[in-house]
Amino acid sequence: MKTKKVLIVDANDMNRRLIENLIEQLCGFESVKTGFEAVEKTSQVAFDLILMDIQLPVMDGMTTAKAIWRKSPYRCPIIAVSNFSEENSRKCLLEMGFHDVISKPIRPKHFLEAVSDILSCTDDEKLSFHDSPEILDKTVFNQLSKFNPPTTLRSLYIDFIEELDQLMSLIEKALKEKDKQSLIENFHTIKGNSGTFGAKTIFTISSDADLQARAEEWDSLESTIKTLKNERVIFKKYLEEETIFNS
Repeated sequence: MKTKKVLIVDANDMNRRLIENLIEQLCGFESVKTGFEAVEKTSQVAFDLILMDIQLPVMDGMTTAKAIWRKSPYRCPIIAVSNFSEENSRKCLLEMGFHDVISKPIRPKHFLEAVSDILSCTDDEKLSFHDSPEILDKTVFNQLSKFNPPTTLRSLYIDFIEELDQLMSLIEKALKEKDKQSLIENFHTIKGNSGTFGAKTIFTISSDADLQARAEEWDSLESTIKTLKNERVIFKKYLEEETIFNS
């Protein structure tokens, strides 16, 4: 566990120092004070866990988490650290995709147990921490299910993945050549396909990439393409492990 690394996101110096003192008993860590720093850091470094204060200034913890899920090429569980003690607030955070919620004031024993449990998980288990509703829009899927038997629906999703792979190859070639028009056309196709099949995260990332291509933000676009490729792996794994086609 000593080889693990945790990102602590907390604007309050006292809270952050307390968490740092606890985490260093388990593993290594890095700390940032703002959501913007967290998004930037997670685009560059793979962490095993993120501890996210919900009441961050400017960009709050919920907005920051959504940005990380959308933009980071890496996937790891995020624990919300919150002053919200009501059960409805906890439920809302869990439904958003947070793996767990730790209430303030922090109780060291409970805190360390919660963190240890997650850090002990395997890499495959961590992939499942990503918010499933964000991966596949069940409303869209259920609508498709009304008109297609499971075998046909599975075949359609396999075709979606295969075409996505073909489009990604064209996109990587276009990026090297800075072929703006080709990039825009291919991202437009991915947006359309992912919207049709309810691939929510892929739709969001490809929308960001489309805007970056139009603005010729090549460095940012390269990072977003990497994120999109990683999300393709997560989406395929989700389809393979879920029993949605057998319902």
